[in-house]
Amino acid sequence: MRVTSVSRQSRRGIATVELAMLLPLLLMLILGSWEVGRLIQVSEIVNNAAREGGRLASTGLLTTSQIQSAVCLYMQQAGLPNFSSQASTVVTVSDITNPGTDPTNAAELDQLQVTVSIPFSSVRWIALYLVTNASTQISATSNWYSDKDMAYPTTYSSPAGY
Repeated sequence: MRVTSVSRQSRRGIATVELAMLLPLLLMLILGSWEVGRLIQVSEIVNNAAREGGRLASTGLLTTSQIQSAVCLYMQQAGLPNFSSQASTVVTVSDITNPGTDPTNAAELDQLQVTVSIPFSSVRWIALYLVTNASTQISATSNWYSDKDMAYPTTYSSPAGY
């Protein structure tokens, strides 16, 4: 029996060729994971900003514009760019029970809704569209009930029969 051995000379560049073939795939996986991670991070920041806006709206102490400013400030302090001056960022505060009512005028237990929406293209870290596209929006909605107390009655009457 004769054993043939492959010479080392003919296999010298095989690792370089394998790396050249697999590098694009590896880069796509790494950058795709990075983009998905950023998408999840921004989504959580937007969810928390909407929750914070709903909490502020439920107190009945702030107007719609003050709540919108507070939500934008929350996102800025969480590490996102300043969104208060961008027209593409949408923060809506609405009273679902009585449409058109400002949170400061909401009645007790009115359902209030805060919706925050931003384009992912303004907060992404890489320029490649591996997972999302240019029109991807990240949005969150928070529903709260107004915590304003009813006015304490100044006069009262005894029940009938007493």
